[in-house]
Amino acid sequence: MKVAVLGGGKIGEAIANGVARSPRVTRVFVTRRSSSPSLASKGKRRTTSDNLRVCKEADVVVIAVKAADARHLLLEIAPVVRGRLVISVMAAISLSKLHSALPGARLVRAMPNVAASVGKAITAFSPGPGIRASDRKTVEHLLGTFGEYIAVPEELMDAVTALSGSGPAYIAILIDAMVSGALKVGLPRDIAFQLVTKTLTGTADLLREKGVHPAELRDLVTTPAGTTIAGIYELEKGAFRTSIMNAIEAATHAASRVAEKV
Repeated sequence: MKVAVLGGGKIGEAIANGVARSPRVTRVFVTRRSSSPSLASKGKRRTTSDNLRVCKEADVVVIAVKAADARHLLLEIAPVVRGRLVISVMAAISLSKLHSALPGARLVRAMPNVAASVGKAITAFSPGPGIRASDRKTVEHLLGTFGEYIAVPEELMDAVTALSGSGPAYIAILIDAMVSGALKVGLPRDIAFQLVTKTLTGTADLLREKGVHPAELRDLVTTPAGTTIAGIYELEKGAFRTSIMNAIEAATHAASRVAEKV
């Protein structure tokens, strides 16, 4: 199987690197504006600026450009992707718009996150009309090369973008704040960072593997007049949970606004 990744940014690179590890994939094409039209080779990977050339050669096309660049790219590749499986990881671009721009293509909309760069992404995807059972298996295989995946109805994709697509930024802010708090009470930065990041991943693993509700875990470690309730009290004074919920809601609305501009 040959895969073309149109757009060599952070997400495009992460996808290309993951897909290249699959034994089922024989060639990965990556396109960048700064590359020459000729194909530069490195292992399974070929890099070029020629979108049409790689779309003609690929069995699967992954569109990984920014939404602002969608209109030009879709017009460019429309004549050569008819009949091909196309996976769009562009934020906010609906399947209906993709179908209008790429008639005859078999389309899937997906939203990974930047954790794909370490093979730890969670990617939501929505198959479009006309997707075959074999196409779905191919999509799941490719998404699985850089993390986990989950199928969702397309009407939830803007919310997915706000939650897991933008989520690493929220988590990074939380980690930075916790490390800063640790510095304030005397912990060295390297020790604080290790403690915070492992606490984060360990807590997530515990919730997922044990099926524990977050509120149950909170109550489990919160004792009367203890350290945890003192910290939670300060978080509640700062409207921590409300701020997180508002951030996700605002990001969902922003995704809708982006879609209107394309």
